[in-house]
Amino acid sequence: MLAGLATALTLFVAVSHFGFMILESVLWTRPQGRKIFGNTVEQAQQTRVLAANQGIYNGCLGAAIVWSVAAGDTAATLVLLSFVVVVGIYGAATASRTILFVQAAPALLAAALTLLAG
Repeated sequence: MLAGLATALTLFVAVSHFGFMILESVLWTRPQGRKIFGNTVEQAQQTRVLAANQGIYNGCLGAAIVWSVAAGDTAATLVLLSFVVVVGIYGAATASRTILFVQAAPALLAAALTLLAG
């Protein structure tokens, strides 16, 4: 039961990163994306290439997390979740505290459950 919950939360983290990829790579300059990130049209246009690059990283991270779960590689899953936590803490400190709750907290909980289920 605990292992299933850990897996479900880990996959939630992966799917979240696919969502971040879409927000940053596709919707960044559109009204929905600008509203979510609080950007003006000008800010979004000036930063769109950087955001798209960041989005691709998020998508790759999501794919790596899915791969680690599918492969049953708990160590890789824990490393990837740790990356998410560290980047989430950095993002919360430098960009928006919301990142702590949207990104870091779910990954931390998934990592803790993965360790407990191990």
